[in-house]
Amino acid sequence: MERTGAVEEDCEGIVNFALGIAGVEAAVFLRELPDRRFRLSLRGKGRVNLAAIAEHLGGGGHENAAGCTVDGPLERALTEILACLCSGVDAFPGDTL
Repeated sequence: MERTGAVEEDCEGIVNFALGIAGVEAAVFLRELPDRRFRLSLRGKGRVNLAAIAEHLGGGGHENAAGCTVDGPLERALTEILACLCSGVDAFPGDTL
């Protein structure tokens, strides 16, 4: 972001583009912060409770729009995030995606 002169507001809404892809029920956008933590924006279509996932990771929000910040490094953050997302998907009642 520094190299291109981007600001935080330039990242707003990027996560929503993935929701336009057929079959996508939830999307996550990660942005690395200067302190090597990662800011997550989670958006969904209602089948995954993103607020519960964000709360588990120390954040909050609504069922279809939530956010949180997780510690790095990236590999550790991704492992934690994916584990939470997978458990959220596994919680679907009845059918599968």
